Amino acid sequence: MLTASEVTKRFGGLTAVDSVDFSIDRGEIVGLIGPNGAGKTTLFNSIAGVYTPENGSIAFDGEELVGKSPHEIARQGISRTFQTARTFNESTVLDNVLAGAAFGKKDSGSLDEERENVWEYLEFIGLEDEAEADASSLTIAHRKQLELARALASEPDLILVDEIGSGLTPAELGELSEDLQKTRDEFGISVFWIEHVMDAIMAATDRIIVLNQGEKIADGAPKRVQQDPHVAEAYLGGVEAQR
Repeated sequence: MLTASEVTKRFGGLTAVDSVDFSIDRGEIVGLIGPNGAGKTTLFNSIAGVYTPENGSIAFDGEELVGKSPHEIARQGISRTFQTARTFNESTVLDNVLAGAAFGKKDSGSLDEERENVWEYLEFIGLEDEAEADASSLTIAHRKQLELARALASEPDLILVDEIGSGLTPAELGELSEDLQKTRDEFGISVFWIEHVMDAIMAATDRIIVLNQGEKIADGAPKRVQQDPHVAEAYLGGVEAQR
């Protein structure tokens, strides 16, 4: 579904993403890990059209994404969430999800039609009782759920999830991890997920990609990646982290 080849993004003299190759198949949940500054969010921003790579190709269903704007890429079938939830805080929960349906989908219906459609996503994520509340009244965990519901409302084929666990308790992260797995299982949507909480991402993903200093150093099943000595050295703190 998504194929990247030799993707390179620089900021002045700093190479944030260095000749990275990877692919994501339809129906996969793929994790992206690495130390702070490894280039993870820069790679996401390059996929989503926020940044334009200096080199390389990113193709989605065979169509080149490099050079397209974020709204074009969203309507092509890629949505995202953010490490710090970016909700429309003075709008209701319902209207936040409606924004995804009205502006993120390739073929949106009328606002009245989409207003009816988004209830499916509110109920899926468990926020239907908060539909008329302002987003500003929600907890951090519920705002992250709201972002996921808004992303789902755009009916994507792939969701980019950037550190959904940031600021959450282990129980809250566990619930959101289950939501991501249900997103794949019930809607058939692929998930590409950046996370620093190793227990969560190792348990919930089919495959892990590891970046270090902008380069891909591993790509494989979670257990195999966790046991990779290069990963242990770069990110997991040596052999003790494997125990």
